[in-house]
Amino acid sequence: MNKNLKRNDEECVLLTLKERDRRYRLIRSMMRQNNIDVLIVSSNACYPGHVRYFSNYRPHSGYAYVVFPRTGKPTIFVRSAIQQQVAAERWIQDSIYSPNPADAIEKRIKRLSLQNKKIGVVGSENLSFKIYNHLVKVFNANEFIDATKKIIDIRMIKSQEELAIARRCAVLTDRLFDHVKTITQAGMKEIDVYAEIEFFMRKNSIENSFNLITSGLFPIAPYVVPTGRMLHKKDTLLLELTPQYQGFYTQLTLPHPITKFSRKMKKFIEIALAAQAAGLEKLKPGNTASSVEAEMKKVIKKAGYHMPYRGGHSLGHEHAEPPVLTMGDETVLEPGMTLVVHPSVTNKDNEGVFLGDTYIVTETGWERIHNSLDVYKR
Repeated sequence: MNKNLKRNDEECVLLTLKERDRRYRLIRSMMRQNNIDVLIVSSNACYPGHVRYFSNYRPHSGYAYVVFPRTGKPTIFVRSAIQQQVAAERWIQDSIYSPNPADAIEKRIKRLSLQNKKIGVVGSENLSFKIYNHLVKVFNANEFIDATKKIIDIRMIKSQEELAIARRCAVLTDRLFDHVKTITQAGMKEIDVYAEIEFFMRKNSIENSFNLITSGLFPIAPYVVPTGRMLHKKDTLLLELTPQYQGFYTQLTLPHPITKFSRKMKKFIEIALAAQAAGLEKLKPGNTASSVEAEMKKVIKKAGYHMPYRGGHSLGHEHAEPPVLTMGDETVLEPGMTLVVHPSVTNKDNEGVFLGDTYIVTETGWERIHNSLDVYKR
């Protein structure tokens, strides 16, 4: 536990060493079942989730790797002396800076004497060909397997500690939306609103975010980069707010009227809410991820409209993780999953709305952890 975090935010919820030990037990159980002797875990600053899961450290620049043996202590490799110091304050004290990670990982694995043993790669999408090719040549008698999905399957199901952080993040996300509603007015620019969002987040212990914004009469697709477009009285501001608190994301995708919604926009919202309600009927253990989207699409199609985007996705250490609420994803829903459910509705002129919020799958159904959608149901 990082005491500095507690000092700076008395309300913050932190992952404990008990959570670390829970994760390690699950990971090592998986390794025993699959006869994996060591894992090489790969992440980078854009996709930090795998390394974060093992170490509670978020690589903020470049790469990071973890060598995780089935028995014994893990080692983390980072790309600077500063990161080495910061990473060592988290869960893995054996933190090493190396300008040549391939050689460093090789040396660490050789200390395990793994001749003719199985090596699992986690985050294969992040591991460079150069490093992988080097390790395969060095350990030419070893079997390499891609263990990424096996770790993702573990990460999908959140513990009570993780869910407590997700709930806290949802509270902060609702407050962020309330702040946007308070300050937004005609004459402001998108970039002015975005600056207010950034200021609010930094004042409320948000460590990172994936926020999108756009505006217009009937905006349907929010963008990463805000523009200098000025907001007009008849506009709607479309926001996708996805802050990260203590390693976990929640998401709100919501339209906000500069003055009031037009009759047409109210109709779009009505259909989207009806579609989400239908999808939530399927958001329960035993159903598939694809079935949630299928129900939403039925409602939207029956109303004479189109749903152009996926119906949602899981959230965790990444802002978008498996499972995905889309056709073809037959992942069976289980208690402890956290998912954003966000239907989109468009007409033939590409006018419409995009809205949704985050849910926890429970033993009997779901728990809604936001309250911002209530404003549209009054």
